[in-house]
Amino acid sequence: MKKARLASARATEPKIEATHRERICDAAFAVLMEQGYAGASTLEIATRAKVSKRELYALFGSKQAILTAMIAARSARMRLPLQLPAIKDHDSFRLTLEKFGVEVLRGLCNPGVIALYRLAVAEAKRSPEMAEALDKAGRQPNVAALVELLSHAQSLKLLLARNPAEMARQFFALLWGDLLLRLLLGVTAFPSPAEIKRRTHAAADGFLRLHAPET
Repeated sequence: MKKARLASARATEPKIEATHRERICDAAFAVLMEQGYAGASTLEIATRAKVSKRELYALFGSKQAILTAMIAARSARMRLPLQLPAIKDHDSFRLTLEKFGVEVLRGLCNPGVIALYRLAVAEAKRSPEMAEALDKAGRQPNVAALVELLSHAQSLKLLLARNPAEMARQFFALLWGDLLLRLLLGVTAFPSPAEIKRRTHAAADGFLRLHAPET
């Protein structure tokens, strides 16, 4: 009986830890929005998350680690899952490229994500580590996922043999245009699902005209 209780307790530990990590990340986001990175204390984050500072540091180690985890969790919503649809021909590649673009734009066009970008810009001089974390956990994984997709398309002769990293930058430029800047400035509304699809379709059109082999 004692062994059974011990085994049951051990089985629930990962779930409890995951819950506490999520609460800490949510609390960190709220504190950052109110006080900025430099003003956000781990004590305040722990208090709002209803955990001890000892537990907070056991799970994350530092405020920077909390920030990185929070951004990684939020940026995960911007990334297409690794289980990409099978690419067989031009049409299936275009469909996958557009799906990728829609998911990235949906993630970007989120008030919480834009708030993080604004905070990173505001804190860039005092706390450059926030911008570094946002770039490392938010932007770079999206670029890497797209590079992987484009490289796979090249192996199937669906794209010309060009630098996939440069091609990825071009696709993102076509996809975003000045949308991110206008959202950061608050001079435009968040796009509707229909507008996101329209922008993505146009970006895929422009990209394939540049990089798809002539048929």
